[in-house]
Amino acid sequence: MSDLPRIDAEPERVLARPTVVLVVDDEEAALAVIPEALRDGLEDLGWRSLVIETASSGEEAIEVATARGELHLLVTDVIMPGIDGIETTARLRALFPELATVVMTAHAPQHTTPIRALRLGAADYVTKPVSPDYLVETCHRQLLLHHLRRERDESRTLLESLLDSTDAGVLCVRGEELLAINAAATALLGPLSTGHGVKERLRELGLDAALHTDGQQRSNIEVRLPADPESGRAAKVIAVASNTVTTRSGRRLGDVLVLRDVTSLLEQRSVESFKKMAAIAAHEMKNSVTGLGLITQHLVARLEAGHIDPQETGQMAQIILDTVGRLDRFARSFLDFSRVPDPALLRAEPNGIVVEALGLYGERRGLPDWVQLVTRLGDGLPQVWADRDLLFQVIQNLVLNAVDAMQSRGRGTITLETGAGELGGSPAVRIAVHDDGEGIPPQLLERIFEPNVTTREAGTGLGLVIVRDIVHKHGGTVRVRSQRGHGATFEVLLPAAS
Repeated sequence: MSDLPRIDAEPERVLARPTVVLVVDDEEAALAVIPEALRDGLEDLGWRSLVIETASSGEEAIEVATARGELHLLVTDVIMPGIDGIETTARLRALFPELATVVMTAHAPQHTTPIRALRLGAADYVTKPVSPDYLVETCHRQLLLHHLRRERDESRTLLESLLDSTDAGVLCVRGEELLAINAAATALLGPLSTGHGVKERLRELGLDAALHTDGQQRSNIEVRLPADPESGRAAKVIAVASNTVTTRSGRRLGDVLVLRDVTSLLEQRSVESFKKMAAIAAHEMKNSVTGLGLITQHLVARLEAGHIDPQETGQMAQIILDTVGRLDRFARSFLDFSRVPDPALLRAEPNGIVVEALGLYGERRGLPDWVQLVTRLGDGLPQVWADRDLLFQVIQNLVLNAVDAMQSRGRGTITLETGAGELGGSPAVRIAVHDDGEGIPPQLLERIFEPNVTTREAGTGLGLVIVRDIVHKHGGTVRVRSQRGHGATFEVLLPAAS
């Protein structure tokens, strides 16, 4: 048997699985030779836990298999008195649906009996007189297939159990095909049938952005699902983490999406953030007012005593002005956040909005000399429904954010880019602002659009909150990508005007 190929090391565990083979033949000589030849050949091929039973009739075969309670391979003669090999196969497959079967016949291929056996589910047949090498090779192959199928089914059952036991929604997608979905994902998204045509449904829900088409392996996005009056589903915010699964050779198998309902978490964080904001506002105002009071008392005491030093008075006046200015900026941040109006939407060219916003930014505030501004405007972009003033504020806030991100270096480039995009399966326009600063710390990245989350020591953490609020009121979304040491990119997606 040395000329038969051995399997590689990967399925060695299969050869160690307990394996029961039943040989059935009404010829005494066959029962004396075939089991021993099978045992010697299969053990030479590495089978280490092998049991071979024999039976001289179909009736005896059923008794032996029933008593065993487990059977992996049936090797049976076809023509036998009483219950023949065809009926024996049918009855044993009813007891063991995954049973592999090899039939032996002296009439193949002229006789139709082997064909009947194959149609019934027999895996293969061998002709009599039996060639031991060919019989061993055939049985070896069928046992491998049998155990690998069982492992596949057991793994699938275990995987389904694991998926259904987790609170997170999980679905596996390959192209247009939904391979698997657990109960938690169905509860979040509604019923999705496995099979083809799932991509359109994911596009409707806004989850298609998590399916990687640009070479990415992992991503994290946030999707807002609107309320569904028909099913009674309330509006939700879903955090989606996706991962592309590939083979060792790099062949793509599909995407795994993990979904979590973060609606209540975001609401809780929002409440906590506003509490912190209130505490910061109270602290800022108290410190500023205390400082102003002390300086004012000092000036009054100097005036009453008639000791006025122009230089000292000028310094104190400047402190007062600086403090009032800081309070004014702080108050304006809160007012801007609380007074974001509903947009007055008109058709607009996205590139025109970007160019005008940058022009206004330059006129009113200017950019530091060390900042290099690069624009890459896409061609042939559709119009968008926009409130120009509010989108000016979005772009200016993102540019200011980029300047602050590069402040510690004292040099850097801001790249502002427009292009075509997709939002919820519909055409959209993408406006991206990229800086080459230090990037956003990982612990802040997921919370960067929450109030009071900022990387600046003197920041209020409201600029990006205002950006997100304005973009959402335009029916769009804003995302961020960042890698430490390689800057950050804020990407605004606005639906195209129909």
